[in-house]
Amino acid sequence: MRTDAFGTGALRWWRRLAGAAVVALAALAFAALARGEDGTDRDAGFWALVVLACTYAGVPLSRALSGTARGARLLGRHALAGAGLGAVAAVVLDTAFSSEDVGSLLVLLVPLFALCGAVVGAGTAVLALLVPARVAAAVALAGVLATAALAWLVFRPPAPYDLVAVDATQEVAAAGGTTGLAERVVRAVEGDAAGGDWRTDLRTDLRTAPAWDVLAEQVTAGLGQSRAHFSSTPTEDLPTSRATGQAVRLITVRVREQDAACVVVHAAATDVLDGTCEDLDLVR
Repeated sequence: MRTDAFGTGALRWWRRLAGAAVVALAALAFAALARGEDGTDRDAGFWALVVLACTYAGVPLSRALSGTARGARLLGRHALAGAGLGAVAAVVLDTAFSSEDVGSLLVLLVPLFALCGAVVGAGTAVLALLVPARVAAAVALAGVLATAALAWLVFRPPAPYDLVAVDATQEVAAAGGTTGLAERVVRAVEGDAAGGDWRTDLRTDLRTAPAWDVLAEQVTAGLGQSRAHFSSTPTEDLPTSRATGQAVRLITVRVREQDAACVVVHAAATDVLDGTCEDLDLVR
């Protein structure tokens, strides 16, 4: 049976997978604890998933490159493999997300990703060597579950409500805090402010997705550097109220680190409730 620094026979694979599994568990914890505008931070989870994908891709690469190396030579080979995978990931992501406005960022991304890949590659090898042989298979299987959980965190369906969030600045407090912000949102949605120039005669249903790109300035006027964030749910994905059986648009209005309100938008009227929209009794 073949033997290398990670063991003999199938153990070679189990310990490599176990090392990747430890990275998977750490990535899951990072993604679950990172907080975004509303709930877990999907962006943090996405980058954790990228690191994890490269880590698992490095498992067969580790088997191919390890040979009979031990100690520093072994870690060096894993660092080199990790750097290569990081560079490939940089090219793929730059190609997938590049835009005409920003252009290519390969000059920055390749060195950064290569460095991170080298650290993760060598670190994963160390973790794999530290995993006891008798629990390697169990740890490897736990890594598969952690990877599935991380993928769910990143790609799960979005919450069925809109979000308006601002920092708790002095200007926000002077404007009435959460209550004042919710009133602004109501006026914007109903089209009473600014002459309703964003509405047309054909738009009589208030539940139609708000044009936040137009309304943002109206809602945040005079609030200074409050780092306003807006998100919207497509009209076809609106949740249904259990009480009325009708679709409603829910807009969570949040002052960060303080409180929140929920603007409930019906076809022809709006209501403002205390707390986030997550607390409402919905069919979906």
